[in-house]
Amino acid sequence: MADATDTKTGAPSATKRFGIAVVVVVGALVALNLVAGGIDNAVGGREPTGVAGSSYGSQDSGLAGLAALFTHYGHPISRVRGSLADAILDPDSTVFVIDPKTLTDADDAALVDFTSEGGRLVIGGSEPFYLHRLRDRPPVWSSDGTATYGQIDTQLGDISQVATAAQGSWTDAGSGVVVAGSDDEALVTESRVGRGEMFFVADVSPLENSYLAVADDAAFALGLAGSSPRPVEFAEGVHGYGQHGGWGAIPTPWKVALAVLATAAVALAWSRSRRFGPPDRPARVLPPARAEYVRALAVSLQRTRDPEHALASMQQWARTEVARRAHLRPDASLEEVDRGAIALGYTDAQRATIWHPPTDDDAVLALGRLVSQLSQQDGRTT
Repeated sequence: MADATDTKTGAPSATKRFGIAVVVVVGALVALNLVAGGIDNAVGGREPTGVAGSSYGSQDSGLAGLAALFTHYGHPISRVRGSLADAILDPDSTVFVIDPKTLTDADDAALVDFTSEGGRLVIGGSEPFYLHRLRDRPPVWSSDGTATYGQIDTQLGDISQVATAAQGSWTDAGSGVVVAGSDDEALVTESRVGRGEMFFVADVSPLENSYLAVADDAAFALGLAGSSPRPVEFAEGVHGYGQHGGWGAIPTPWKVALAVLATAAVALAWSRSRRFGPPDRPARVLPPARAEYVRALAVSLQRTRDPEHALASMQQWARTEVARRAHLRPDASLEEVDRGAIALGYTDAQRATIWHPPTDDDAVLALGRLVSQLSQQDGRTT
């Protein structure tokens, strides 16, 4: 089995780096799944919270208890997320649209078509803004209500009394007929539309979690759903739930941003993967210091015992540089080079290093200083 670490560089092998990248990607996917789950449960959730009128809501104004009641009594339950206009509504089912926050003209048209084909629509809530888009003469809503209603049509079942939070009532049934009410006010009206029927509920509190077990409210809810096993569909798009949940509920721009972040995380892990290998060296290995190099060169020159020949090429280079700076021809004589050095302002000691071969330490140092000066002025090193 191959070593997971490169023996030459001490860095992890490609196989180990790939494993690290896989771990990072899996971790990122788990994090994204948690984020998606949080978004999907942001309105409802396991705690008693949610949106009023939603079958996901477990709070007092939610309908989670109603969905459980229908399931217990043999009604198949489904939820319509997203736009009602884009949904396929089964005309053999009952659709509950309770306390909607938004309904477009296209949604209302879809509900009318659904009812005309034989569907059963139960719709209601406070401030019913959608009434005139569903019926030409809809019932008239009032914020005044009654705590109990005792006049219940037998088509809803054998019901003696329905308890409410007195949050609204119908003062005029419009073109419909009252199927639940009292002497002065109506709780539910019914309108025949094509082969189906619409039930308008003025106060939806009997369907909510907080009232479902009060009086005959549970039987009243079952009567609105129709006889078992009629399917029941809850409109959840009207409460802000999109067509998709989990990852599908995340907007496309967010997905792109998350993908970019995940790619950046993988790239960072790959670039930093050496940190998972052996420890870093305490310090970077540097070449020998220049001073050490100069001392070593001096020792070498000293051992030659012949600085004149050892430094002849350096002295010739200095003469050539002085001639070039003095704008002399390449084959200029020493006298011409010396006159050029005088014109350039070089000292007698510097001129002497051009004229005379270095025979002692002082001459060698003087030549070295001149070469260093010429190199610095030329912007380069030797």
